[in-house]
Amino acid sequence: MILHRALQLFGVLALVMCAQLAFSASPWGAAGGGGGAEGWSRTRLLYAGAGAVSSLALIAIGGLGVALRRAEAQLAEMRAALARIEERLGRP
Repeated sequence: MILHRALQLFGVLALVMCAQLAFSASPWGAAGGGGGAEGWSRTRLLYAGAGAVSSLALIAIGGLGVALRRAEAQLAEMRAALARIEERLGRP
């Protein structure tokens, strides 16, 4: 569970960094950062987009892991309830 949450946290941090990279590729980000280049930087936008896809994949993988753990816990709970019901009915 901790690994899945760590994956999600790392994915969110990477997504924020990709957003910052995409902003620095814009004319507004380049003017404020002192980069000296005006206009859109296509390479930075490409890197930001590729990184955003990867970070969204990390978030999704972490979410799937958390959902799987919850489903396993719910299954165990249902099996225990079924065992109690069968015990009350007198079935072995």
